[in-house]
Amino acid sequence: MAITREDLKELPKLLRDNPELRLQIAEQILDEAVVSELMRRSETLREVFRNAVYTQDLIRMPQEFREFREETTQRFIRVEADVAEIKERVARVEADGVETKERVTRLEDLMQDTRQAVRRLEDWRQGELARRAGEEYEDKILRRAGRIFGGGEGGSPRESERVRQQLDAWLHQAGINDFDYEDEDEPADADIIWWKGEAVAVGEVSLKVDKYDVYRVKRRAEVLRRAGLEVLPVVIGKEWAHPETQQIAEQEGVAWRVGNSVSDALIEYHRRAPTG
Repeated sequence: MAITREDLKELPKLLRDNPELRLQIAEQILDEAVVSELMRRSETLREVFRNAVYTQDLIRMPQEFREFREETTQRFIRVEADVAEIKERVARVEADGVETKERVTRLEDLMQDTRQAVRRLEDWRQGELARRAGEEYEDKILRRAGRIFGGGEGGSPRESERVRQQLDAWLHQAGINDFDYEDEDEPADADIIWWKGEAVAVGEVSLKVDKYDVYRVKRRAEVLRRAGLEVLPVVIGKEWAHPETQQIAEQEGVAWRVGNSVSDALIEYHRRAPTG
C-alpha cells in the first residue's frame, strides 16, 4: 500500500502523540553524520543533548576535581614546607654535631695537654724531691767525712775553696791542665775530695749507687793518679741501685760504703794515719 500525501500530512501529529514511534523512526533515520549536523545547526538541540548527557554528578565533577586538586596542591605545598624545615633542622643538627665534635676534640686535646703538664709537674716534683734528698744526704756524709775516712781533711770541691786550691796545686805540680782530660773526668766535680798526706780519696755520693757512679769516680781518680798521688775511688750511698752494681765496683777497683756495709779497701784507708 502506497503512502499518500494525506498520510504524510498526518505524520507530524502522529509523531507528537506517540513518543515511542518518534524514537523508533529516529533510530531508523539518524546516524552520526545526521546527529552531528543537527547539533551544529541547532543551539537548542545542542543544549538538549548536553542536558541529557551531563547529569548533575558529572557537572559537579570538574568543580570537585578542581577543589580536590587545589586542596592536594596546598597539602603538597605544606608537605614540601615541612620537608624543607626538617632538612633545615637536620642541617642545624649536623652543624651542631660537627661543632660539638670539634669542641670535644679541643677538650680532649686540652685534657691531654693538662695530663702531660701534670705528668711533667709530677716528674719535676719527684725529681726535685730526689735532688733535695740527695743534697741532704750528701751534706750528711760531708759532715761525717772525718769519721768515714778515719781523720784527715777535705770536703766538697764545689763548696770548699781550700779543697779546690789543693786540687789545683796537685795538678799544677804534675803539669796537668784541664784540657788534658775530658770534662766529665774533672776531679773538681767530685762530691768529696779527702786526703791523708798523699793518700787521696775521691768520692761519689748517691742515695742509690749505680754503675755510672762507679765508672765516673774511677775516671776522676785516674786523673789524680796521673799527678803521682795514691788515689782511692769511693762510692757512698744508702743502697745499691742494682744487685750487680757491687760486683761492678769490686771489678773496677772502687771502694764503697753502702748502707752499713763497707769494703775492705775503705776500711784499710780508714786505718791509715792522717799524716801517713
